Amino acid sequence: MERGKIREMKMKEISRAEEMVLLSIWRLGDEAYGVSVRRQIRKDTRKDYTYGTLYGLLRQMDHKGYIQKIKGNPLPKKGGRGKTYFKLTPSGIRALKDAIALHRRMWKDLDEFSLDES
Repeated sequence: MERGKIREMKMKEISRAEEMVLLSIWRLGDEAYGVSVRRQIRKDTRKDYTYGTLYGLLRQMDHKGYIQKIKGNPLPKKGGRGKTYFKLTPSGIRALKDAIALHRRMWKDLDEFSLDES
């Protein structure tokens, strides 16, 4: 980048569903695989995504470069497949940070109690 020129980085805007999945993967760390991600989302939000919805989101986020798939070792049962684990990429971390910044800008100068109708 040339000195004196300001280069504005484009903010990565993600959906609320993508935000929930990315946060769940971040919270779970090395234990983030389909079932555990679904449980974490349910625990944090009380939303019960179907596996079809969840894996659709994971596929999209993999395609966007927000997550990386990591194949685990095959399970010990006969013909068992290994779990597919998920990890945030630097782009996924950036997307979460951008989401936090957006929330802060949107809520700036407001407090949650100003929304009360009572």
